[in-house]
Amino acid sequence: MPPHFIYLLPPAGILATVFATVAVIAVLLHLLFFWSRLHRLNDHLAKMSPVVLAISGTVFGLSVSFLANSVWINEDRAWETVYAEARSMRVMENYIEALPPAPRDALYKLIEVYGKAVLAEWPDMAVSGAAPEAETALQDIYAAVIGDLGQGDPDRVLQQRILTALDSLSAARQQRLSMAQNVVSAGQWILVTGLGFLLLVMTASLHAKLPATRALALGAITVAISFMTFVIVMHDQPFHGYRAIPPEAILKASYATP
Repeated sequence: MPPHFIYLLPPAGILATVFATVAVIAVLLHLLFFWSRLHRLNDHLAKMSPVVLAISGTVFGLSVSFLANSVWINEDRAWETVYAEARSMRVMENYIEALPPAPRDALYKLIEVYGKAVLAEWPDMAVSGAAPEAETALQDIYAAVIGDLGQGDPDRVLQQRILTALDSLSAARQQRLSMAQNVVSAGQWILVTGLGFLLLVMTASLHAKLPATRALALGAITVAISFMTFVIVMHDQPFHGYRAIPPEAILKASYATP
């Protein structure tokens, strides 16, 4: 997996870091073919069919494309879970407005506490998952709705509507916590890294006897690999890093402030 710090960099910094890493590998491969012990193999390597390079490039391109599409979808779903949680909170508050002053104010206070707990759990959500304070705040809202409402027919109707919205909020919350940890796995990164390295090796081997052409080909492949990897890093880990999804929608719905 990429080092932790790379996700904290701005896009230009991420691209520069990825490009520099791939470029170092490409330069080392280029220099390796000047090694005298490899000169005897250069003739054999240069005769390698371009089809091998084409197959390597195709496999790498397909793998990266599928992975990039997956992280794009995950990022979109992550945004939707945040908006779904905020929408459920707004719906619940619409019904709370119809309650008498005492239970209404009590529920609004509990919702604000929940919003502050979500804000506190947000930075470590991708690693630690749910924070106990946020879980307790949600349980307190459930307890208040179930215990304090339902005394009369109108209140029972409101209670059911509020519980339905609260269940939707809870479901969106669980999905958000799952999405926070649904990132590109170590195995997927190993696959992409291995295929990218194979593509660089095949490129260098095919141009073993022509240093200038080899350098140009490795440069082009370096740019291609760097941009493909950059796209994945940019959209991986939607709740962590420089471009992390913020909790503002939930905070506004809960009337909590940072």
